[in-house]
Amino acid sequence: MQKIEKKQVVMSVAVVILATAFIFFQYLPLNKKAEVLKEANAALLTENAAANARESVLPQLLEEIKKLKEQIGNFDAKIPAGRSHGIFLQDITSIMQKDGLEELMVQPGAETETEGLSLIPVYIRCKGGLTQIFKFFRALDSFERIIQIEEISLTTDNTFDGKVTMQAKVNIFYRTN
Repeated sequence: MQKIEKKQVVMSVAVVILATAFIFFQYLPLNKKAEVLKEANAALLTENAAANARESVLPQLLEEIKKLKEQIGNFDAKIPAGRSHGIFLQDITSIMQKDGLEELMVQPGAETETEGLSLIPVYIRCKGGLTQIFKFFRALDSFERIIQIEEISLTTDNTFDGKVTMQAKVNIFYRTN
């Protein structure tokens, strides 16, 4: 009977050794790989959800880009290469004369240059009725060139003849490169 017990002990030890070997050499490495794969899967799912969110916003962004392109038009054409401010000053003066404004003064200021873009302030003064002055500003708005109106001042004198003196500072730009 002892031999059967000894065989049983040997068999039990062999089963324990096989079970231990299976746990250490098969189960634990595969379990670690499974955890790594689960983490990678979770990361991919998160990335996929983010990509889907970006994809849903893409048509809106494309529509916004289209609208912005329509708004700016041909931007380079609106900022000429080279100064050409003499023509601009002549155009302003002729518009003011055509609109019947009086006591005209159009004078460029000192240039300011930044990376590839220069700014020329233009000081404008004239006298006329409000309708004439607003007509002048509508004409400025229709220029092909970008014009930034920085300051406007409207004052009346003591004659109460319906005319106001307008002083403005506008900025024009040109490309230097």
